[in-house]
Amino acid sequence: MGTIALMTDFGSYYPGVMRGVILGIDPDAKIVDITHSIKRGNIREGAFLLKDCIGYFPDGTIFVAVVDPGVGGDRAVLIVDCGSKVLVGPDNGLLIPAAKTMDYRVYRAVDERYFLKDVSKSFHGRDVFAPIAAHISKGVSIEDIGKPFDLFIDLELEKAIVCEYKIIGEVLFIDDFGNLITSISGNLLRKGDRIKVKDREMNLVSTYSDAKEGDLLAIAGSHGNLEISVNKGNAAEFLNFGEGDEVTVELVGVIEKYKCNICDSEER
Repeated sequence: MGTIALMTDFGSYYPGVMRGVILGIDPDAKIVDITHSIKRGNIREGAFLLKDCIGYFPDGTIFVAVVDPGVGGDRAVLIVDCGSKVLVGPDNGLLIPAAKTMDYRVYRAVDERYFLKDVSKSFHGRDVFAPIAAHISKGVSIEDIGKPFDLFIDLELEKAIVCEYKIIGEVLFIDDFGNLITSISGNLLRKGDRIKVKDREMNLVSTYSDAKEGDLLAIAGSHGNLEISVNKGNAAEFLNFGEGDEVTVELVGVIEKYKCNICDSEER
């Protein structure tokens, strides 16, 4: 294959051990660390980031994604064959949104010869996922390691309820700048729209600099999702939002309504 890309909620130390395991099996592997700063146990954040980045990696990349609060339990170990790319990780929904961006087939890893000899109940990143990725990188076929599996856990990220003057979604991710990336598609709003979130009004703009320093703004961010930001400020702190919180976007100063996706209301 070539490149093995790692994404976990492990922080420091543990990813380095995973890298060592990979290189012990495939010394020629090229290892890329996407992030190890996913919030602990936050499967939805990990799934969102994996989906967002997968398209920017070259064909042949093997992704090892580990946000695994159920480690050591009876959850399955998944290998997802996406044709030009492969995903390895736990069966908790983490891999599926990224897989859905391509044609994919899910396998459950069953041949423990491709795990480390002694498997810990608390570190499958080292003992299971990393070795599987390394063996695939070295040329072992997915079919040799796993069997087709259809009972995997699905996960839906792009959730939004649209009704009249409101769109209701959730905060999927808060980046290091305090920007609120929501589950609401940026295509649901138009440049110049004025909206209200938590009784705070702001404009939908094209760039951060379209708003004054310290002002709230809304933008269709690089992820394609509606993003709530403060120009040179922290929107999460300003509006007191956390990841997973419900966010309601209200359209301000218009007569037209959104088309309601739950009650057949008028079209905007």
